[in-house]
Amino acid sequence: MQKTAARRLCRERNCFMIMTPEFEALLNDQEAGASSLLYRYISVLTSYFTDKTLLTGAAISELDYFYRLVSEAHPLMAIFPNLHDYLQKEIAQGKTNITELLGAFRHELDQNIASSVDKAKALFQACDKIFTFSHSSVVRKAILEAWHSGVRFSISTTEARPVREGVNLAKVLARTGIKVTLFTDAAMEMAVKESDLVVVGTDWYSPKGFVNKIGTRSAMRIAKDYGKRFVILADSTKQVDYEPENWANDEHAGSQILAEQVDNIRVKNPYFEWIPFSGVTDLIVDGKHLKAEDFINI
Repeated sequence: MQKTAARRLCRERNCFMIMTPEFEALLNDQEAGASSLLYRYISVLTSYFTDKTLLTGAAISELDYFYRLVSEAHPLMAIFPNLHDYLQKEIAQGKTNITELLGAFRHELDQNIASSVDKAKALFQACDKIFTFSHSSVVRKAILEAWHSGVRFSISTTEARPVREGVNLAKVLARTGIKVTLFTDAAMEMAVKESDLVVVGTDWYSPKGFVNKIGTRSAMRIAKDYGKRFVILADSTKQVDYEPENWANDEHAGSQILAEQVDNIRVKNPYFEWIPFSGVTDLIVDGKHLKAEDFINI
């Protein structure tokens, strides 16, 4: 999905009735982490459905339409089907106030993320240098809260091309006073080797593996080679019982890699990958710290 993704998804008149600037920006965003996108989606729905009732078929259809657009724009993020399933189940039980339902969901999400962040902070206390990849909002929150609580460490990360969200994360952390070493993606092995711990987020996980920014599997392999702990920091909105199937939209503009068109060159520019749990040592979900042997029992 590129900058015009939202407009390409809008093929029906109803789409333009719900396409606020905030929702369009959410559909087009390919940098923000899953949790950040989920909070923004909750905000969009809350604003739209304030003073509306879900007892009307029209309102339910609008909710379904919101979901169809966001799930098409971000098909490899489990947060959207999980929220939609929650709303459908609550509506089926006779609950009609969507803003109250969204508020309850957000409250539980806040608590679950806070619990995971607290567990991660305890891990960080034993580290001098931490490596992270891409820009997980939950990982960022854990790093910042640990730092503000007095835990001291440095961070290593790589650019995370082509969007370069790793660069933006480095800037955020550095402005807080944290020492950050920013590596090129090609120098990832050096970055991981020098670190005590690798911590990443995830957009989707199931009993056999997880989805994250492409390059995460390389970080995991390197961590395994050097005997480093590899930690996934998540919450249960990312959990599903099956692996993702819709990878069709994970094809992005070749111009992000090669500006001009050259005969006989085909650019492949995927953003995500499926990663088995084989090299993961720890998974923190809703404050529960699971070891590798527990992953299949999530």
